[in-house]
Amino acid sequence: MKRVLIAPNSFKECADSREVAEILEEAFVNFEQIRTMKLPVSDGGDGFLEVCRSLFDLNILNYSVTAPYDGGEKIQVKAGYSKDEKIIFIESAEVIGLKRIPIEQRHPLVLNSKGLGELVKQIKECKLNVEKLVIGVGGTGTSDMGLGFCSEFGLELYDFLNNKVEIIPANYFSVKNYKWKSIKLPFKINLIVDVDNPLLGEHGTIRTFAPQKGATIGELTVLEAGFNKIINLLINNNLLNPTEVLNGSGGGLAAGLKIFFNAEIVKAKDFIQNFLLPKADDFAPDFVVTGEGSFDRQSLMNKGAKVVTEYFSSKKIPIFLVCGKIDKETVKKLEGNVIPIELSNFFNDEAESIKNYEKGFILAAEQIKNYITAIEF
Repeated sequence: MKRVLIAPNSFKECADSREVAEILEEAFVNFEQIRTMKLPVSDGGDGFLEVCRSLFDLNILNYSVTAPYDGGEKIQVKAGYSKDEKIIFIESAEVIGLKRIPIEQRHPLVLNSKGLGELVKQIKECKLNVEKLVIGVGGTGTSDMGLGFCSEFGLELYDFLNNKVEIIPANYFSVKNYKWKSIKLPFKINLIVDVDNPLLGEHGTIRTFAPQKGATIGELTVLEAGFNKIINLLINNNLLNPTEVLNGSGGGLAAGLKIFFNAEIVKAKDFIQNFLLPKADDFAPDFVVTGEGSFDRQSLMNKGAKVVTEYFSSKKIPIFLVCGKIDKETVKKLEGNVIPIELSNFFNDEAESIKNYEKGFILAAEQIKNYITAIEF
């Protein structure tokens, strides 16, 4: 009997880590030579709330907030509450994620994080005993440096004519002044960030992630110029130390909440390695199955699947990296005990593999079974 740990990250806009783990577990169920343990992981992005729900036995709370795209319609979102720990867990992707934004509405220059601010404001005004807010930052469809969030707590921006402007990135470059009165929330904010990259620069959040959110090449320049304008304004008003390196997670959401609310940034690597993966130590797996939608150079910024492979590589355990797409040059940078399985290889094209993702996971499980049988039995 060989023990297989199933510890996937979410497959963005396809299936969260909990669903992926359940499909793979079911695919192994009739294989008598294998015993499985499922441990879905999250780096703060899609599926974060479900992972925390199972980890901390949360009560699910329902809220209504403004959608991140134009139109002002209301959407229903969830948060998780631990009464014993006095913590509320929020998944930013649940509120302002790509999965919430129709493809035709994906224009980061005119989107903001106002809905997430509304949610936190409702939590602030409720009668629950809350000492800490833990927000998973990842999978967002916005790139507004969290200023939309802050607008719910009084932030206002003004142009050169002293006209109040809408808080969207398209207007940032025209901002000359702002109004903000520091407030003290009744709880601390911890941010679980899905990447380590900075806010600006060649490897910054805008150039790396804004294209995935719908930004064109020309819009990247507008976004960076606007962010620089806001940053210089904050530095000139002593709200920001000019030497501070700002975290780029969530389209700058982490940076904004750090600046305006003194939020504590917790790297996803620490969250996964300290809270999630140790649960598997007693299981003592012989093999590990992990993965995410696409494994490329962004994955090396300590996204979920990379953290899992790193954790078990030191134990010399064979690791099956199951992903929709795998960049061959990136996977070469992993340890030799990582065995890549690309779901798109089971289908004619990427679109077909996404549409039939459940079948893809089942076929991957069959390939893993054959490997284990050939090597171990």
